[in-house]
Amino acid sequence: MKVLVTGVTSFVGYHLAAGFRAARHDVVGTVSRPGILEGIRGERIRRLAEAGVSLEPLDLTRPEEIADRAGTVRPDLWVQHAGYTKNYAGADYDLGTGHAVNVAPLGPIYAAMAEIGGAVIVTGTVSEYTDADAPHTEDEACLPSTPYGLSKLTETLFARQLALRTGVPTRVARLFLPFGPLEAPEKLLPSVAAALRQGREIALTPCLQRRDILPVADVVALYLALADDLARAPFDLFNACSGEAPSLRDVVLAIADTLGANPALCRFGERPMRPGEPDLIVGSTEKARRLLDWAPAPWREAVATWVRTEGAARSA
Repeated sequence: MKVLVTGVTSFVGYHLAAGFRAARHDVVGTVSRPGILEGIRGERIRRLAEAGVSLEPLDLTRPEEIADRAGTVRPDLWVQHAGYTKNYAGADYDLGTGHAVNVAPLGPIYAAMAEIGGAVIVTGTVSEYTDADAPHTEDEACLPSTPYGLSKLTETLFARQLALRTGVPTRVARLFLPFGPLEAPEKLLPSVAAALRQGREIALTPCLQRRDILPVADVVALYLALADDLARAPFDLFNACSGEAPSLRDVVLAIADTLGANPALCRFGERPMRPGEPDLIVGSTEKARRLLDWAPAPWREAVATWVRTEGAARSA
């Protein structure tokens, strides 16, 4: 297939573009701000170019650019991964910008894909769900607790309406908490691993919150499975989760154990918890296992593999 992936400078967007390319698809990745990028985003772009991913500019807030890019590329599959995530956990998330980036672009995207005869995969988020102490299932009613979650839920519902109206096959993947290579270094897992490799102490919250973490390689495998599922129904959505919810403390200690580092370097409780952070986030994988024959790796095995792979890459 020819696959267009938006938002390829992001962590997951990079892996999606690289993963579809590794599966021998013709991939075009789009970036909102063309030019020389530095840091981790620049490294992702460099690696995508080396892998043979074509890179194109695209401002999703300009419908004419969407139509032009779709008409030039003529993708069989549009992976709508780009989104507005600034201050995603805060109560003052900018809903206006969220609508402009997350929701409004779907209109011209579906118009173009209906003309081409293609399909769409949309990246959703666990933030669309209601905070709960039970595993989230795809058929539950959603009452998101953050403006970001509301924006993304609106995107999902609009995609469903457009899919049914235009006949463009659509899948939504609701991401939980992916991790893996080329994640932003300030994120929890990479920052812990970096500190422990250097023998440095790292200040942490109590890390008692339980989180459904998922290796990004399994996220890519799910999207590839969704691309093979498009003929089954006009619209469907799936959790991209592991179905397990270890405490972040256990995850941090698993990193230390894999590295052979002193766990006392992990200074639990020296930082406060973020206000309003839920105790538990976990999803159900039953639907994806049943309909897509997709199964994620156990979290402890996935964390150990990531730590060892990162270490080998640093030594090369």
